[in-house]
Amino acid sequence: MDLKSINKLKKTYEAWAAIGLVLVVISFIGFMANPVMAIGFLAGGLISAYSGAKFKKLSTEFKSVHVKKIIEQEIAGVFYDPKKGFERESVYDSKILKKEDRYYSEDYISGQIKGKNFESADVKLQDVRRSGKHTTVVTVFQGRFFIIDFEKKFESNVYIMPNRSFGFNWFNSMVRVDLESMAFNKTFDVYSESQHSAFYLLKPAFIEKLIEFNNTARRVMFAFQDHKAYVALDTRVDTFDLKMFREIDQTFFEDIKKEIKLLEELIELIP
Repeated sequence: MDLKSINKLKKTYEAWAAIGLVLVVISFIGFMANPVMAIGFLAGGLISAYSGAKFKKLSTEFKSVHVKKIIEQEIAGVFYDPKKGFERESVYDSKILKKEDRYYSEDYISGQIKGKNFESADVKLQDVRRSGKHTTVVTVFQGRFFIIDFEKKFESNVYIMPNRSFGFNWFNSMVRVDLESMAFNKTFDVYSESQHSAFYLLKPAFIEKLIEFNNTARRVMFAFQDHKAYVALDTRVDTFDLKMFREIDQTFFEDIKKEIKLLEELIELIP
């Protein structure tokens, strides 16, 4: 499907979503005066759900053709599958994200950049909290997850976490490392099996880049294990998905290229 057809369908589903929302709001307001308004509430909910499902299907088709084309232009020999994601063990084994009740992953990419093999995908983790009859679903992490293979084994494991990251008990047996950069120490906590390994890895240019990443995401987490680097960027967005009421313009495609640039910068900075 070409972009013109996708944009036309996108606007149709957005219109239906708006109608559904208006029906829900009006019916909710009028329910106290007239219980019959519950019918409108139900109808609005069904319309919203239908338009949402159709929009998601359109987004997958858009990614399968147009996002795939952009990624293939940027990286030779890349593999991209919008429906595939990381197995949860691959993510949790990094130790920078905790196991949650619900796990989702999609938009898988694998290939080679700067001579290094990499994998990346969207990951979403949700915690289901129950209190009496009430259930609340809280999104704990939503963003991009990277695995980069450096072949050469790191001297010892190093983990870089946001300050005040609670519940990661496995770091208790490690050394907490403070660096000379006060700005870095105010943002991140570093844990390692060896202070020397942490100092060797965290060169000034790399520290500056980590601080820069932190300004573009809610949280940034790093793990260096054996010969692999794991990176989790908590952005709270679906990276390549179509967005309701956002035009498909050049800016959208530039956002895709930013991920490729990010990978290149990471690989170049890690010794």
